Amino acid sequence: MKTLSGLCAIAALCMGTAASAQSFDDSKYVGLMGLGYFPDKDLELDDGGGARGYFGIPLASNLNLEFNAFGYGADPEDDFAKYVKQYGAGIDLMVPFAKGNVTPFFLIGGGYNRLESEGADRADNGYANAGLGLLFNLGRGWGIRAEGRYVAFFPDSELGLDDGHYDDAVAGLGLQYTFQKPAAVVPPPPPPPVAPPPAPKDSDGDGVLDSVDQCPNTPKGVQVDTRGCPLDSDGDGVPDYLDKCPNTTRGLKVDATGCVRDAQTIVLQNVNFEFNKSTLTPEAKSVLNDVAKGLTSQKDLTVEIAGHTDSKGTNAYNQKLSTSRASSVKTYLISQGVAPSQLVSKGYGEEQPVATNDTDAGRAQNRRVEFRVLSQPGRR
Repeated sequence: MKTLSGLCAIAALCMGTAASAQSFDDSKYVGLMGLGYFPDKDLELDDGGGARGYFGIPLASNLNLEFNAFGYGADPEDDFAKYVKQYGAGIDLMVPFAKGNVTPFFLIGGGYNRLESEGADRADNGYANAGLGLLFNLGRGWGIRAEGRYVAFFPDSELGLDDGHYDDAVAGLGLQYTFQKPAAVVPPPPPPPVAPPPAPKDSDGDGVLDSVDQCPNTPKGVQVDTRGCPLDSDGDGVPDYLDKCPNTTRGLKVDATGCVRDAQTIVLQNVNFEFNKSTLTPEAKSVLNDVAKGLTSQKDLTVEIAGHTDSKGTNAYNQKLSTSRASSVKTYLISQGVAPSQLVSKGYGEEQPVATNDTDAGRAQNRRVEFRVLSQPGRR
């Protein structure tokens, strides 16, 4: 029984080595391989072949239990050879040395096998085996497994063996599939701590942060909008804090001080009248209220209020209507505090169209009230 003692010593040594190796995948696996059979010379057989199937279960991080079934055979060297086929099943302990794309391993175990001759003779035996192998990882759970085993089996004593057992060698090569979980991904090291961002700045102190301030360096104390730009209440392009003539009528061009200096003409939008009358609508009065504020803030400004009509009706009627409407605007502005000396009203009837009178849209454009800057007594 020296063979069994040697196998046990090898097993103890390899299991001790595996205890310090990397852990093996904690997953079940199956495999099938072709075998090369190299029989004991006492069996008087040529080399042969066969197949082995196996199923493995992890017992620990570095120890697997394998169940296997096999069959192989060989041709006799002469007519006196008796046993030519073997079938069996067994259990092995499989110990991986390391984990990686190539995994070396040791195995040891035993089981039952049956020897059969070409006739009716058979012998049932126990066997023990030990071996070494390599598992090559192909990815996605697949691998190629190569192994070599020393097999000692112990037939009945009637076979007349001097040492009481046969010593065979079996080599195998095949495919293995592991029902494994995806390999654990080692997270990258955390990035170095990021310095806190600088505190938001409002360099000009207008209440709007520099990151969104579209008008940096606003003078201290100046009111600004949400963009950080100085307020321009009358929309003339001159900020309120620089505007010497606030409430300028929208549409009039101004100088750098926000005052109207040049002769110009604009149409007073939304200054409308009741049908065929010179009575101002409520919307028209709202517009003229803003116009009055602009005129009272620039008292040296003289303007003409010019009334126009479309071509419907007689010339005389249109002339009278336009004059009456211009006068109505003047009267309303005076009622809102504008000095009479600043205003001149005049009706032009249908004489100065700005669009065709052949369409409703054109006629609507021709029915208008214009605001004409005439002079500035302080400058002319």
